[in-house]
Amino acid sequence: MYATAGNDCQQQGDQQGVLAGDCHERTPTHHAGRDNNSVPRDTARPFRPSSCRCLKPDDRLRRQFRSRFVDTEVTMVLARSIRRKLVVGLALVLVMMATLSISGLGGLWSYRQAVRELNFSVFEAPDRERLEAELAALATPLLDESTGVLRQELVDRHRDATAALAEYRSRWGQLERSPEHQANRPISRQLLAQLDRQLLEIGHSIDGAGRLATAGREELRIQVAASLRTARSLPDPRAGLRGRLREADRALASRTRWLVGSTIAAVLLFVAFVHAGYRWVFQPIRALHEGARRVAQGDLDYRVELSTRDEMAELAESFNQMTDRFRDIRDDLDGQVRDRSRQLVRSERLAGVGFLAAGVAHEINNPLAAIAMAGESLQERLEALLGQAAPDEQKVIRQYAEMIGREAFRCQEITARLLDFSRGQDASRAPHDLVKLVNEVLALVGHMSRFRDRSITFSAGSSCQLEINGPQIKQVILNLIANALESTSERGRLDIELTSQTDLVTLSFADDGCGMTSETIENLFEPFFTTKSTGKGTGLGLSISHRIISDHGGTIEASSDGAGQGSQFRLQLPRRSEHIDSDWVGRATSDGLAESVVEKTIETDGEF
Repeated sequence: MYATAGNDCQQQGDQQGVLAGDCHERTPTHHAGRDNNSVPRDTARPFRPSSCRCLKPDDRLRRQFRSRFVDTEVTMVLARSIRRKLVVGLALVLVMMATLSISGLGGLWSYRQAVRELNFSVFEAPDRERLEAELAALATPLLDESTGVLRQELVDRHRDATAALAEYRSRWGQLERSPEHQANRPISRQLLAQLDRQLLEIGHSIDGAGRLATAGREELRIQVAASLRTARSLPDPRAGLRGRLREADRALASRTRWLVGSTIAAVLLFVAFVHAGYRWVFQPIRALHEGARRVAQGDLDYRVELSTRDEMAELAESFNQMTDRFRDIRDDLDGQVRDRSRQLVRSERLAGVGFLAAGVAHEINNPLAAIAMAGESLQERLEALLGQAAPDEQKVIRQYAEMIGREAFRCQEITARLLDFSRGQDASRAPHDLVKLVNEVLALVGHMSRFRDRSITFSAGSSCQLEINGPQIKQVILNLIANALESTSERGRLDIELTSQTDLVTLSFADDGCGMTSETIENLFEPFFTTKSTGKGTGLGLSISHRIISDHGGTIEASSDGAGQGSQFRLQLPRRSEHIDSDWVGRATSDGLAESVVEKTIETDGEF
């Protein structure tokens, strides 16, 4: 039902030009944390058309935009990076520079304005005092009663006063258009016009006579006094100099406060910049340096913890991952060294056993040959002597003679095979079907009477080709199956599973037998280590199997949950194995003589 509804929804989405993935919202909320494979498809909630939510194209596009671009924008805003922190630091520096620059420029501008006003007031402002002095100088000759007033002197004094008035008017026209000056302009213009008329009248009076009489002098004195009063009524631009100085003092104090405040703000910004740089750059670099130093000294458990959420944090995380990999590699190398050391010890022991077995086989080969020849000769001579014996005795004697010869030749075959193994003549590899090898071993074990009540299941495909040494791998499989069956009780179970990958094949053995302890697993592949009673095991089977699998480029692992919990063996073999040392294979395989003798004895004793 899910598949049909999903297809319908997808077809509808394709017709609308929108992805159909938004229609698949049928999973219940209480299954959100569970594995999808844990809920059977048949028991899942049936599909209802109302839960499909097939939206219109515009609504769905807006929804996809919000779900994709809005989340991305929020993530970019919340994320911090070194670039953004550098930009923030640069902005702080620019703010400091701008603050100090504005403060400095403002102070300079205020100073320039004060200097300009003072310069104008001192040198360029209209000089009313000079005008008053010139008018007063015009009145000075008129005040002297003892001497006569010369006309030319008055003309000169009048000319100077007129020039002073013209200069005053010229400078007044150059005043800035400040509100104070603008307010005084009409009054100044009126007074200047009045002063012009008065000076003109004084000039006419002076031109009227050469020497002034007493009456004429008094009238001229009155005119000069009137012009002097008019001049004193003119607004004096220099009179506001003191006020402008006070205003300049206030501006200076304000600018000083602004400069001090901006300097303090700049210092605080600089401290914040230094602190941020220390936390964002120097402290992470110091932590990374400390981590690198500790790791270089061998402390692979040290971790760099940074909470900056930027590239430094990513670098610290990568550094921690690299340290984890170093630690894993170190642990793996230590484990490999231990495994190689144990394998070396096993190899030395197995080599000693192989040389001993080869020597024993060589030494007993000649006596066995003599016994076999003597048995054949005895059997031929007994044929001539048995004519006088009873039929029952003849039968018994023939059986014993045949048994002597047969067993002697069997012993010769065993020693010959042992010598062949020691010379490494069975180390060739060729493509073999692992499924076929397992089935052959199972067929062989199926005839063993003591294991007929066990249940064995084998899960595999049709075929699995590997480039291996068939007899050796068959010996390993037989050893593992025999050990598993011996560890189980009546109605025990053994599960064999074959899984194939591209370059690797895994063969698993799982039984419900007596299980193993951790100490047993630790020494399981050691030569001569066995948990069987005396006389029932040599302790070489798993050691030889381990070395054969290792020489094929594979691995064999044993595991158990404890005593009484069963055991699991996992055998992994590459499909194409590497070249091996045939001399060792001969020695290792010759070390398997004890197991081969036991298997051959079981076969000949009729237990199959």
